[in-house]
Amino acid sequence: MKKSKLARLIAAICCFAMLLAACSSNQTPAESGGDGSTTADSEKKVLTYAIGAETTDLSTLYMNNSLCCTSKLVYENLVDFDNGEIVPGLAESWEYNDDQTELTFHLRQGVTFHNGEPFNAEAVKTNLEHKQSNPSFYSLKGITDIQEIEIVDEYTITLHYDHPFYAYLQDFCWPDVNPMSAPEYIIPGDFQTISGVAGTGPYIYDEYVAGEYTRFVRNEDYWGETPYWDEIIVKYIPDSTSRLQALQTGEIDMIYGGTLLTYEEYDQALAMDGIDGQMAEKDTRVQVITTNATSPYLSDIRVRQAIAYAIDKEEMSVAISNGYEPPADIPATRDTPYADVELETTYDYDPDMANQLLDEAGWLMNESTGIREKDGEPLSLLLTLETGSTSVSMPTAEVIKSQLAEVGMDITIYGTEQMQWYADYLEGKFDLTLWHCQYAFASPHCWFTPMDSMVPQTPSLPGIEGSDEFLATIKELTNMSDEQEVRDTYTYLFNYDVGNVLDIPLTYQKDMLVYNTDKIAGYTFTGTPCFFDILSLEPAE
Repeated sequence: MKKSKLARLIAAICCFAMLLAACSSNQTPAESGGDGSTTADSEKKVLTYAIGAETTDLSTLYMNNSLCCTSKLVYENLVDFDNGEIVPGLAESWEYNDDQTELTFHLRQGVTFHNGEPFNAEAVKTNLEHKQSNPSFYSLKGITDIQEIEIVDEYTITLHYDHPFYAYLQDFCWPDVNPMSAPEYIIPGDFQTISGVAGTGPYIYDEYVAGEYTRFVRNEDYWGETPYWDEIIVKYIPDSTSRLQALQTGEIDMIYGGTLLTYEEYDQALAMDGIDGQMAEKDTRVQVITTNATSPYLSDIRVRQAIAYAIDKEEMSVAISNGYEPPADIPATRDTPYADVELETTYDYDPDMANQLLDEAGWLMNESTGIREKDGEPLSLLLTLETGSTSVSMPTAEVIKSQLAEVGMDITIYGTEQMQWYADYLEGKFDLTLWHCQYAFASPHCWFTPMDSMVPQTPSLPGIEGSDEFLATIKELTNMSDEQEVRDTYTYLFNYDVGNVLDIPLTYQKDMLVYNTDKIAGYTFTGTPCFFDILSLEPAE
């Protein structure tokens, strides 16, 4: 029975990462050369940039991180998050009833999906019903807690809940999982594949050539601002060195995002003739270490505290990002609602304290090996990570290994693909694991709510005193709407998390772009900086 439950959990969590079956456009591909260009194209305004994963994964189900620079070409949300506020998207306005158990959206009229289907309340209902039945949407209570979807009229839809929750609306802001997709391409009960790519966005998914590129053409019926570029060509270039070379030679015009660009590569690009770049002021996410308090070596809080004290975040920032990523003290970005809490316990870099704690815990230094031992066992820890998460994941792991070696800890780094990483942490097969917190619009609630079932903290929490109360408080949080009660609850949750060294915040991650100045004049980052917004790109004229 226990094995069956674990299998179900693994199946649900792996849904976040499953690649989708290849889908081809219904449109006839143009006669083209190897780069997708034709003679007629030379008269068109064409923007070309790189991606690191094929666009067969471009869906509102599970999207590869390196496709965040393409998703908003095609898809749009009911609402968006920008500068700390929720703003209109495909919904022009919204309101709650008095007890906040009904959320009504008033939809834009005259909008159509790229396949010609009308965008209306029926289309929204189809999308929400499909998302609601998806097990990987567990933490999005704005979706999963819907009791009834009421179509008031063609452009008005009301969502009924059996209890209030302050963050329902935030859950509709996700640009990668909660946009509206053409109902025709939604397969009921299927959360792994799609039958086509069609949203309401400024560009239409037009031509896909496996292993080479995808062409997007301007949506001439777009309801919003008319995009400048006639076509967007995204070239599949999985190797980072090759992406930089393509930028330098003019094969591509732009590289966008921290998934595709390291900070060293960013600086290298800025040194090239005719290339400029920008970095977002807002943080994207926070890189963290999650500890496994149920592992034999980390059940003692003194060992977890020693790890926290041994991490030099300033040195790490310089080593992995040339100083661009500031050190973090809490597992949330600085513009995250309710994250401005006062921490009762902090762990600033203090190797002397780390050594003292390890001595007190009975882990004594073996001077001949440089590794601490206890009862004849070396203090050897397994650090796991998903290798494709961000461009700095493996460099960060190497810095952690080096810094913990200074206090006598032996670290083995195990990097794997996303689905294997999920399966391993659910079974508790790690001592430390490296990952990141949620985006500002999804945090703190989506950081804490899945801790009972599907994140790295899940196998760790049973080893920490007071975890039952901690998890019970998270359950209570999802029924809260009072501002002060929510704030007080997050103060407790963050202090429990950081104070017990469940998580060790490392650095605030940034997103960036580099571009050819002959084609691009500049860019204005949105409130969700890892998601590229073509309408915020200023062409060079």
